[in-house]
Amino acid sequence: MRACNNLNTSICFNYKEIGITYCTLTNATNGTGWPKVSDDVFDGEKINWNKFFEERAKEIEAIKNGCERKECQNCQQIKDIDFIDDKKIHYILLSPWQICNSNCIYCLGHAEVISPKSPNYMKYYKEYEEPYDMLAIIKDMIQNDVLAKDAEIDFAGGEPTLYPKFDEIINFFIDNGFKNIIIHTNNIQYSKAIERGIKENAISLMISIDAGTKKCHEKVKGVKSFDKVWHNFKKYSKSKNKNYTKRLCTKYVMVPGINDSEKELEEFIKQSKKNGATQVALNVYNQLLNEMNYEEDLLNHFFNLAEFWISKAKTNKLQYMLFPNIEYVYQKLEKQPL
Repeated sequence: MRACNNLNTSICFNYKEIGITYCTLTNATNGTGWPKVSDDVFDGEKINWNKFFEERAKEIEAIKNGCERKECQNCQQIKDIDFIDDKKIHYILLSPWQICNSNCIYCLGHAEVISPKSPNYMKYYKEYEEPYDMLAIIKDMIQNDVLAKDAEIDFAGGEPTLYPKFDEIINFFIDNGFKNIIIHTNNIQYSKAIERGIKENAISLMISIDAGTKKCHEKVKGVKSFDKVWHNFKKYSKSKNKNYTKRLCTKYVMVPGINDSEKELEEFIKQSKKNGATQVALNVYNQLLNEMNYEEDLLNHFFNLAEFWISKAKTNKLQYMLFPNIEYVYQKLEKQPL
């Protein structure tokens, strides 16, 4: 049957302009996707889980019958899959926070760069704080046994380590036996909760670095943090023990005219290997691809760089992954990775 893998499994905690949604892709589209769950499901404090799953089943049924929402049309998440209505949530995206301490050139949000030490920090915190108690809802999920024990917990942002309750939430998940936590971070701020999660084999890191040299890193990130980022990464790497099976992944988003060179890609691979990465990931600035209508010369440029990057990852015995934007480049050119 036609169903949505996202609705089948997920819940998303967004910042206050979006709220709580079934669809986690609403975060990636900056709020232009799915509307928030209805007032019948969430009264502002608690979620009625029976109604939550009833509404989800109705949306799945609409997709099955070809009557899905307009937001779902052409979405790659809709596939021929079985809808398993086990009344469980298997994936949580925690993204209640837009504040960041870098200003990446490819960022969709571009919230104001601010440090927790800034005198204006609490002003911005109150502005961006979610209009619900996310930790209270998470505790309620566990109490009502709707969160699967093997659930994937994905914490994004903004910069998640700046979220005032970040360490408390991460420690709560670890205390309750959840071992599949992913943190997306620029790694400027060090977190003791992340360190603990790595030591206890509960956390994978996805660190956006996007450059191999200090000068280029500053161009992409908009702040001077290259040395600090790698210093913190090395500390995390040293905290893992021999039983660590998760991912310490460094990510590179290619931006034309900024960091799209073999030199930067090779230096990035070298730094990743040197500082203890177990995996590297490659992406491309999707907005620019859309604006340039996937011109063939641009596609071939990214294809050649991706092949070079893969060869360097293999030489350095690093696991690698390609994000969907890069996979789409291969698909458009009808080619396969090296």
